[in-house]
Amino acid sequence: MYAKCIKCGSENTHGSRVRPGERTIGMLFRRPVRCRECKERFWVRNPNAYLTAGAMVAVSALFISVVWLIIKDNMSDQYTAKVSQTEPEQPAISDAAKPNRDPTAHLGTANSLDVGPFNSAQITAGAKTALPPTQKRPDDHHFAVQLYQESAENGDSDAQYKLGLLYLTGNGALQDFAEAAKWLKLAAEQGYALAQYELGLIYRSGYGLATDQVQSYMWLNLAAAAGIKQAVIVRDEVMKSLNTKQLAQAQKISRDWLASRPKPKPDKPDPPKTTVQPSTTPLPLAESNRKQRNNE
Repeated sequence: MYAKCIKCGSENTHGSRVRPGERTIGMLFRRPVRCRECKERFWVRNPNAYLTAGAMVAVSALFISVVWLIIKDNMSDQYTAKVSQTEPEQPAISDAAKPNRDPTAHLGTANSLDVGPFNSAQITAGAKTALPPTQKRPDDHHFAVQLYQESAENGDSDAQYKLGLLYLTGNGALQDFAEAAKWLKLAAEQGYALAQYELGLIYRSGYGLATDQVQSYMWLNLAAAAGIKQAVIVRDEVMKSLNTKQLAQAQKISRDWLASRPKPKPDKPDPPKTTVQPSTTPLPLAESNRKQRNNE
């Protein structure tokens, strides 16, 4: 379909060439036309320009959508990877030296030294088996405290540590920071590494004892030397709050305390075993003759 001339109305028109400088923003969707009759040159709408612009918009939208989906997928993969890396992490401390702030897990077996998760059903079962059938089970609070009280008063460092945790956490006993510090300090002074770690935290926070960063560094330093890896991290944090003089003092106290500990006696070697050798002394003549007659 040819455009009509705006001057003479003739449909005998043809497309004209775009001259330099004519293609402005306002003329992007128009094209020049010239009339063959009157030679008038004018501009009309260009349908092809609209189709081209629509196609470009569609391609651009598709490209942006694909890029967005790729970025979103990568972000979700990174988040999932971070979660999967943080969830399975295990403490660096070994099971044997792992500090556990839930000593009520040992209520089922008083002599157990393993640290496990708190299970109220197991505690109740252990308490029932430890008491006579006709005796009523005491209150949980008194039962948990009495379970370790006697052994702790007799100097058992493990019972002192667990009794201190009962008072420190308030799980199985009334929370009492002063009592917790008392029993943990008794156990720490006997060389119990986990109690030394907890006592260092108490001196650092000031719960139960006055805040003393020097004492905190000392006990954490001893616990770290005993193999408590978590104590190494906290000790280095406390070290940043000490000046040079305080740090030297804390390290000297640690050395003196360690040197004052009694050294283990070496095991005595077992006495050599004596073996009885058979006698090679010849028998008397009469004795040998008598044995020969008996054999005949």
